Amino acid sequence: MKKQSLLFFLSLLSLVACSQTDSITIENNAVARMFYFSKNNNGFYTKTFINKASKQNYVNPKTEEFNIYINDSLVNGLNCRYINHSVKDSNDTKTLTVTLQTPLADVYIQLTYQVYATIPLVRKQLTVINKSTEDIALTNLDVENLRLQVVDKYMNEVYFNYGNNITRIPYKGDYNDAAIMLFNLAAGQGAVFGNEAPSVLKNTEIYTNIHGCVQVGMRHINETFPFKTWVQPGEIFSSPKTFIYVFNSFKWQDGFEGPYKDFVRKYLGVSLYNKTQSPLYLYNTWRPFEDTLDENLIKDCADKLSATGSDLFIIDAGWYKYSGDFIPDSSKFPHGIKAACDYIRSKGMQVGIWFTVAGVNAKSNIAKQHPEWLVKDKQGDATNLHRLGISKDGPGWGDAMITMSLGSPYYNYIKNCISTYIQQLGVTYVKLDLSIAASAYVYQPELSGDYETNASKLYRDHASSYWTIYERCMQLMDDLHKAFPGILIDCTYETWGRNNIVDYALIEHADYDWLTNFEFEPPVGPISIRQMNYDRSRVIPNSPLLIGNQSINFTNYKYVYFSLASGTPVMVGDPRKLSLEQQTFYNKWNNYLKQMEAKYQYTRYYELYDIFDRPTDNNWDGCYRINTEKQGGLMFFYRNNSSDEQRIFKIPCLQPQNRYKIYSFEAGKTLGTFTGTTLMEKGITVTIQTTYTAQVLTIEKE
Repeated sequence: MKKQSLLFFLSLLSLVACSQTDSITIENNAVARMFYFSKNNNGFYTKTFINKASKQNYVNPKTEEFNIYINDSLVNGLNCRYINHSVKDSNDTKTLTVTLQTPLADVYIQLTYQVYATIPLVRKQLTVINKSTEDIALTNLDVENLRLQVVDKYMNEVYFNYGNNITRIPYKGDYNDAAIMLFNLAAGQGAVFGNEAPSVLKNTEIYTNIHGCVQVGMRHINETFPFKTWVQPGEIFSSPKTFIYVFNSFKWQDGFEGPYKDFVRKYLGVSLYNKTQSPLYLYNTWRPFEDTLDENLIKDCADKLSATGSDLFIIDAGWYKYSGDFIPDSSKFPHGIKAACDYIRSKGMQVGIWFTVAGVNAKSNIAKQHPEWLVKDKQGDATNLHRLGISKDGPGWGDAMITMSLGSPYYNYIKNCISTYIQQLGVTYVKLDLSIAASAYVYQPELSGDYETNASKLYRDHASSYWTIYERCMQLMDDLHKAFPGILIDCTYETWGRNNIVDYALIEHADYDWLTNFEFEPPVGPISIRQMNYDRSRVIPNSPLLIGNQSINFTNYKYVYFSLASGTPVMVGDPRKLSLEQQTFYNKWNNYLKQMEAKYQYTRYYELYDIFDRPTDNNWDGCYRINTEKQGGLMFFYRNNSSDEQRIFKIPCLQPQNRYKIYSFEAGKTLGTFTGTTLMEKGITVTIQTTYTAQVLTIEKE
């Protein structure tokens, strides 16, 4: 909430409505959403939501439009009165802004809708403007509250959990539901409901309360991990955004491809895609060294990695004495941590470094000096939100851990601390780790959030601590990006509060999400990696996803590498043990992938369609990473423990009139040239003679 933003919203209140009719429409050539309003009576709501390809209206009469409780009073589109609206066209984006008077005196709602180019999608945000003289409390937020059906509400299937699971209505989503699809197989039509709220706060419901009603917003006050916030006089609250995407196909998988991926890539605001250049191959010290690393070990590792084409060397936990203070451990780094960073750079690599964003050692100076900034449990004791059973003493990376509140002045402290090291060390990547409000490992909701309020904290009760802490975490990443535009921020699943979690809010504010760790040796580890990419990347672009703890020293290291290369390769292990053969392999492929990235930006693309199955031990799997605009990129194929030496794969994302060359970099030869029609309708035959082996092919338009 920013006071200075209020001036903009107040200026809109004085606008004269540019239309005297009782309807407004925002549209492009793919979708149209028309709103009804009356200047003399209450009521503003969606009257029609048209999928132009099917000419079908998906909205039923008298929809509520949105729901929010303000001071425990229900406010929605039916009891608010239209004041004015404005329309803005900017390049290929059209924005409609509508201002409403709520039933509460001097409290206003502003609804913002956007459409983009030719994408059949409408995006929405809700803002509460408090011009009154009293504080107001906000709860039970549904940014979208629509009586909506895709042709027939009884025939719809629900695809949830990143599009991996199917159920029937009703369905209530959770933190794994950044997007939920409602699909009508009989009609060959569907709608995807996107929720950009962070982590455990997001809430999307399909027909759970009122039959035919879809709600997209944050969790209600009577639920676990509720949304609640306070807005003071002269301040505003702006919600996370939502979106509704519609499509036409008899294959549900198509609903997460094509224009949907275009929206995410071009318009969502993926932080990583704002960078002109990002590292392609990352190394992290965590395994096997954990927090035993020192200056000599880092230098020895850098020496070996310099011959592999590695881009980024990440110094993980253990470089400091106490978390929270983050004073370098002079016994490990007698010449200072900067000397180690400088040495890594001298070997041609960028440097990254690890921080806990809220976890501090109880013996740290910051914990002893400011106990009022600590998160407290129900009993009023300082608590470790990250994990139960942690040692109460010791200097280890996880020892004596307690959690600071980002809703306190600790926010400024940790921001300044990280900023200082970015400046002094010249690092280009920071890894923000461990729990801030909820845990990836503790599943009792009562052991999350902050139960203490005091004058130093921005929230007033346990319920409002969740939104404040997550909002401040997002603001921290935004502030660091503003101060250091080139910095890459990795916000781990542990920080975000659930195992294997990623969502739109995270990738809008952070560049990477260290999504999970698989330490299993091949073939289990590589298959697990590809399963995770498969399980997340219909909905979330996979280039921000880091999957850790696969070793550069594993025996079948090529299978490991190519599995990681279907996402963003990040590896651990002991580089000092690399053989010349391994160094040569990594260097060869890292340099080739960089060439392909420079030519096609293939890492921004990941296509599955209905072509590839989820990886298992006994099948084939794969993915396409083809730039659909430049019509070139890479294709990844994996034979696991399947008895088949050949498979045929169609390539739907091509253009039928083009001709394409398919090339094997490994073999150093062109495998053939084909028409787009042939590859789309008949496919390409892929031969892999050995189990647990990968093949990477290049496809280019001639």
